[in-house]
Amino acid sequence: MSDQPARSERDQSGSAPSEGSVRNSRGSAALRRLSAVFVAAILAMSPALAAGGEGLTLSDAWVPAAPEIGRDIPLMVTIKNETTAPEALLRVRCPVANFSERHTVDRGEGAPAMRSIPNIPIPAGSTLVLLPTAYHVMLLQTREPLEPGKRFTCTIVFQKAGSIETEVEVRKSP
Repeated sequence: MSDQPARSERDQSGSAPSEGSVRNSRGSAALRRLSAVFVAAILAMSPALAAGGEGLTLSDAWVPAAPEIGRDIPLMVTIKNETTAPEALLRVRCPVANFSERHTVDRGEGAPAMRSIPNIPIPAGSTLVLLPTAYHVMLLQTREPLEPGKRFTCTIVFQKAGSIETEVEVRKSP
């Protein structure tokens, strides 16, 4: 018997591949093809993932002037949800305040009262204006005096759209 076929199947080390290594190399090839399909699927979705905030527009963000440090002030902003899915405002980070809280105003018995809430809902296809008399975000414990005309950037985090930065203007209180 000739050992010619055995030599043609030998690897560079000079030994013939075992049945298990042939199976493993086929399995590895299948795994590589599956991985390539998975990566292609992720890349196909990446425009949607990278477009955090698409369909969500923030405008007219402002806070009232607060000359004293340590004040709590409302953040007013208009949020337009042009998507077909509801959204939710989860948190706000601003460099001029130590904390922020989401609030609603209850108008039950007696005087209206602010109540802390876990998120602010934004229905699909709607525009929500954050105001001190309705849904709003309070910036707590300001770190510096806020004079009219000053501008700073806040990051607003949404459930689906992710983080969106917006410029905020300090205005005279009406």
